[in-house]
Amino acid sequence: MSYDILVIAGTTEARDVISENLKKGRKILASVATELGADMLCDYDVDVHIGRLDEAGFEKLILEKEVASVIDASHPFARIVTETVKRVCRKLDIPYERYERRNMDYDYDRIHRVEDAMEAVAFLNGMEGNVLLTTGVNTAALYYDHVHDAENRLYIRVLDNEASREGCKKAGYPEEHVYAVMPPFTVDDNLEMIRDSKAGIMVSKDSGKNGGVDVKVRACKEAGIPMLLISRPKPRD
Repeated sequence: MSYDILVIAGTTEARDVISENLKKGRKILASVATELGADMLCDYDVDVHIGRLDEAGFEKLILEKEVASVIDASHPFARIVTETVKRVCRKLDIPYERYERRNMDYDYDRIHRVEDAMEAVAFLNGMEGNVLLTTGVNTAALYYDHVHDAENRLYIRVLDNEASREGCKKAGYPEEHVYAVMPPFTVDDNLEMIRDSKAGIMVSKDSGKNGGVDVKVRACKEAGIPMLLISRPKPRD
């Protein structure tokens, strides 16, 4: 079976892309990394490939499924996936399109922006007090290994699944410092975690409204604490 489009999915934007292209009668294959990503697409008439893919994996999938074009609607911080898919599309000479999440302006004068996690670490090491990380499990070990007094200062919110809980445990986080919960989160949810962790700052990626950043900002503003915001990776040619 051939497909008009391979959608790199797993985000709310991917559902928008799929919905619009289904209306145009296009045959769609979606690629997601996890079962959770697949669950997001259960109401759509698409075929789904589940599992993380490297460059060879994407190339094999595109060739075997006779994909005509690719729309990349992956998370704005999934730069490795984006760069990998772009390379494969160039190699196979098929159209590639990036569907980017809209940037937002946040009305809070205590937002400190940094370019990446290591800049965030340097900022945190220049201050005292507890830290609430809402940046996910992928960078959990990096923060734990480099932030001063991490065992006592760091609290982290991750998805409520085995991989996330094990990732935090392996990194060294005490169990009582890990909030394994599922989104979406309200302002009150964020406030409760800020107060429970006695956080003096919250760290977030700038993943936009769909990433709940606007709600996090409102919670920080209400709690009277600053937010450390990691800017999105700059697009590469």
